[in-house]
Amino acid sequence: MKTRQCCPVAICWLLILQCIPAFAVEYRIASQKDFDHFSAATFQPGDLILFKRGVRFAGMFSPLGKGTEKAPIRIEGYGEGERPRIDAGGKKKAGMLLQNPSFWEVNGLEITNTDGTDRDQGKLFGIYVLAEGEEGIYKHIYINDCYIHDVNGKVAGKRQGGIHIHIQNLNKSIFHDLRITKNRIIRIGGVGIGNSSSCGRIEFREHHTVPHYLWTKVYVADNYIDHTGRNCIIARVSKNAVYERNTLANSSRYSTGHSIYCFNTDGIKIQYNEAYGNVGEGGKDRGGFDADYNSVNTFIQYNYSHDNLWFCGIMKKKNRNVVIRYNVSQNDKEGIYFYGFEESREAKNIHIYNNTHYVRNGLHVNVFPEGRTPLNSRFENNIFFFEGEGEWGKNHKGINTTFQNNLYFGIIPHGSDSRPQTERPKFSQPGVSGTDIDLKTMGVLRGYRLIPESPCIGAGIRIRDNGGKDLLGTKLMTGKADIGAFGRKP
Repeated sequence: MKTRQCCPVAICWLLILQCIPAFAVEYRIASQKDFDHFSAATFQPGDLILFKRGVRFAGMFSPLGKGTEKAPIRIEGYGEGERPRIDAGGKKKAGMLLQNPSFWEVNGLEITNTDGTDRDQGKLFGIYVLAEGEEGIYKHIYINDCYIHDVNGKVAGKRQGGIHIHIQNLNKSIFHDLRITKNRIIRIGGVGIGNSSSCGRIEFREHHTVPHYLWTKVYVADNYIDHTGRNCIIARVSKNAVYERNTLANSSRYSTGHSIYCFNTDGIKIQYNEAYGNVGEGGKDRGGFDADYNSVNTFIQYNYSHDNLWFCGIMKKKNRNVVIRYNVSQNDKEGIYFYGFEESREAKNIHIYNNTHYVRNGLHVNVFPEGRTPLNSRFENNIFFFEGEGEWGKNHKGINTTFQNNLYFGIIPHGSDSRPQTERPKFSQPGVSGTDIDLKTMGVLRGYRLIPESPCIGAGIRIRDNGGKDLLGTKLMTGKADIGAFGRKP
């Protein structure tokens, strides 16, 4: 008996058709009338929502519906000209609002949300993603290449701002596969990029921690954030999230706050970011980076901090297993490590190694500013280089804090360091790294490489699980370790 056979081309087309929803539609929004008509419509898997380039729309676009893994719903621009622009006018919650979404992708929009005044216009956002009223796992939310600017007035506030993803009034829900990439976020009242959850948290028990409803597969990368009312980025409620190659500029103009910090996270990696310009009054939370409390297994690595009040905050409330390594701090103005919550004694296992700190002449810098006390910390293989004269801070001895195999130039060695180096480290060309650097290569930081005659080469203490590479991605040599953020050239 003969069987009917399909040709390979027919099989290929059959497979393609099986992946395309039968009723996927392309919607073109070219006028305000179109915008108003579709602003609260329900869309289906595979639908493509196209905003015409060169056109401005007024109001809030708040579509409904869910895509699928094979057929997400996409929003993007079409045609020639400038980005399609949504102006919410300070009268709507957001320019773009996605409610209880799954499998949505937003690309290439421009959004503002202000009435043009400096006053507080309410809880406003550029793009706002909200899960509320429906328990579940919300999947695949991608926000890419959007220009968000001029949101609200000259105000602070942690739960408003540029791009925010929130879970509210739910008890057992998460986001999975969240990507916020290549966006430009400027002049924001509140926080540039933030997230929060009513149910995600780390529970600290006597001998271990228990995660509750942490978000998974969170990736925030290649964003440029400048001039925010509060922090540039707040990273909350995630497991093994990666925040990398973000430029964090001029944070916290209208209240204090570190440029980026984590909270209720497990295993977060904050890496290859540049933070600068976080200065002003307030006396606290004015650093580029911050390992905040209620977090475990935090990695702050391969970053560049400069011209902030200090490089990094470390909170002394419940905080476990913080690793700060292979970072460069250049000309941070008042300090290097700020230990928050001075009276607390709950942070444990803080390991700070192979960082390079450079302070030009004329700056009055304490390693531990504001008289703060380091706690349960090990400092190993770091370079503390002061062109002028550095100081430690009045409580620099710390509590259960030790230094080993560090280099000190322009500052006396820490009293606990039994093997200090005190010669000039012999960088190739320090102090000239500049601003808005290429975060994919970090190449301008090569000036902090050590020349072959450096006393730092081979003078470090060997550290297990050290990441295997230095700030430039060079594989670390086996055997004796080097001091500073850059290993010797292989």
